[in-house]
Amino acid sequence: MACHLILAVRPFDEGKSRLAEVLTKRERISLNFKFLYRTFLVSLQIFRPGLITVVSRSEAQLKAARIAGARALPEQGANLNDALRQGARDAVDRGATAILSLSSDLPYLEAADVQAMLESPGDVVIATDSAKLGTNGLLLRPAFAIPYRYGAGSLAAHLAEAEAAGLTATIVERPGIARDVDTPADLNALRVERPQFF
Repeated sequence: MACHLILAVRPFDEGKSRLAEVLTKRERISLNFKFLYRTFLVSLQIFRPGLITVVSRSEAQLKAARIAGARALPEQGANLNDALRQGARDAVDRGATAILSLSSDLPYLEAADVQAMLESPGDVVIATDSAKLGTNGLLLRPAFAIPYRYGAGSLAAHLAEAEAAGLTATIVERPGIARDVDTPADLNALRVERPQFF
């Protein structure tokens, strides 16, 4: 199985807009950069650079991906799901038979979390968030097993797509993937547990 990783990333100045009341724009840019950098470093422990694709509207992010040896695709779609489809199509054209997509804002992510997803059984492997409503990681075997349904209630949406397609689905619950940073409370916890992000 040739598995490729897709990271679809918003420009640094657009990410974490829900934290705009407690972080300045410069602070959000810095935090988003550090989140992506960590996700990329963790991913490199599992994937060769050439098996990682970054899809973004930010030329700075694409340039950084190229320097690191990853595939860089200027985003052409209208949303995250479009970006992931774009990255997946490109990866399949280059030989991918399975696709893993990860959120890029996972400051607690470890290589063991990524490996656990790859080793989990099922055609569709979903790493959910702490609320058990969303999707922070999605492994599709084969690459286009189901459509991407990131957004509100994406865990249920991805499970429904798998059921409709007659595919087996596995839910992975690991703190390193589940814990993202979306609220001021999440941010305060991160300040205490991972001060290197500030």
